[in-house]
Amino acid sequence: MLLKSIVEKINTILGRLSPARRIFLSFALVILLGSLLLSLPFVQSPTSHAGYFDHLFTAVSMVCVTGLFTLPVASTYNVWGQLICMVLIQIGGLGLMTFIGVFYIQSKQKLSLRGRETILESFSFEETQSLKDFLRSIFLTTFFSRRFRAFLLSFRFIPEFGWGRGIFTSIFVAISAFCNAGFDNFGSTSLLAFQTDPLINLVIAGLIITGGLGFMVWFDLATQLGKKKKRRLRFHTKLVLFLTAGILFAGTVSTLLIEWNNSGTIGNLSFPDKLLVSFFQTVSMRTAGFASIDFTQARPVTLMIYILQMFLGGAPGGTAGGLKITTFFVLLVFARSELLGLPHANVARRTIEPRTVQKSFSVFIIFY
Repeated sequence: MLLKSIVEKINTILGRLSPARRIFLSFALVILLGSLLLSLPFVQSPTSHAGYFDHLFTAVSMVCVTGLFTLPVASTYNVWGQLICMVLIQIGGLGLMTFIGVFYIQSKQKLSLRGRETILESFSFEETQSLKDFLRSIFLTTFFSRRFRAFLLSFRFIPEFGWGRGIFTSIFVAISAFCNAGFDNFGSTSLLAFQTDPLINLVIAGLIITGGLGFMVWFDLATQLGKKKKRRLRFHTKLVLFLTAGILFAGTVSTLLIEWNNSGTIGNLSFPDKLLVSFFQTVSMRTAGFASIDFTQARPVTLMIYILQMFLGGAPGGTAGGLKITTFFVLLVFARSELLGLPHANVARRTIEPRTVQKSFSVFIIFY
């Protein structure tokens, strides 16, 4: 009853606002509440020296899934504090309005039109008829993907930290990786201690990619697999898969070649380990922020490539940040049409709507 009352009050507060303002205000409310909860004395670690602005910065970073921090999570918060951190990361990855929408669906209450518009806007989803199935697919993808990957991570973390901390660490890292948050509870060295561990690197990279592809892509893939009569995947799905594969391949190869002889990063590793580290950092630097190398030792060209990857980010409608790869692609297509003097922005026998081009430019200008 208490949860129902809280959800209804939040929905009432946000009810009269436009979808964009509702999304903004929902994040602001979560950040404020999260910073206050992280400031409570009983969630602090004995080694904590954090002030309120440190907690506020951490809450902002977790809800906005950036991975930045002024003080490491491990030395600042105890188990209770880290549980709050996981909740903030999860809300940041999926959005408060998504949780409200699922609550209404599960309680068989009618979701308002503004509520539906807000959820659709937050995920850039257009099919209003399948909103219920879409929300369920989000939580199923989130739950099963993290649960299985956390189980795999436990094979390394339990022997390393013991049963209690090992299981907790596996869950924490799985949630953070899937939400592209980049937070861990190891300390200030991130994943340097597990730099050449294939299981940890590939599992975490898989979680980052899964969240970064966007739920629209997974919804489309799941829909096609569930049908007896197959139809073609949507153009958006194909584009996201193609761009993601291209960026990961280019980033891995460039990191491998540029850092090949750099003893401060991967120069002293074997070829398989060099390839593994280069792939992991390419995946992580796009939107997450986990580190398996010392960035202060990386070459300037590599850092510039990482900056470009962070700028592009992942796909829309997922847990990734950045400009979004599809937005950048639309800008490239529009630039090509202008250079060739074409009346419309066309790609693959499709015409991109002027409104989509305008929206992409608006996002680019604000983001830049």
